[in-house]
Amino acid sequence: MVKGNLVAGLLALAFFSYAQYAGWNLFDKEASAQGARSSGSRLYHK
Repeated sequence: MVKGNLVAGLLALAFFSYAQYAGWNLFDKEASAQGARSSGSRLYHK
């Protein structure tokens, strides 16, 4: 069980590392949408 989780974690890390190297924008939509909202949300953050 632990070994399986370790292998799955390493595969996910390798995939995201390769995606960054290849220039894929996996979270481009979420990042751009959050950037538009973040300016207003800072006013209400305690």
